Amino acid sequence: MAYDGELVKMQNGRWARFQRCQVYRPGVADAGETMLLIAVELEERYQQLLDDAADSLAEYRSQGVQVRLAPDAQGLSLQPEMSASVSVN
Repeated sequence: MAYDGELVKMQNGRWARFQRCQVYRPGVADAGETMLLIAVELEERYQQLLDDAADSLAEYRSQGVQVRLAPDAQGLSLQPEMSASVSVN
């Protein structure tokens, strides 16, 4: 299940962000009350930035470094297998 604002890499290799959107139907009493969660493809500049970030994280993982999102979601925690964690913001 996706959540509003979640970034995903689609099957076609492109990045998208889930976004909650209202559905408007002319002549229907509940128009605007129905919400859908849709994946909106990001602009090309963000596609390249996210691809570069994903490649960088994959490189860390291939070297045995555990990569975790920080609890405050403001950075990443990089933890080598046998040493203390390093924080990157």
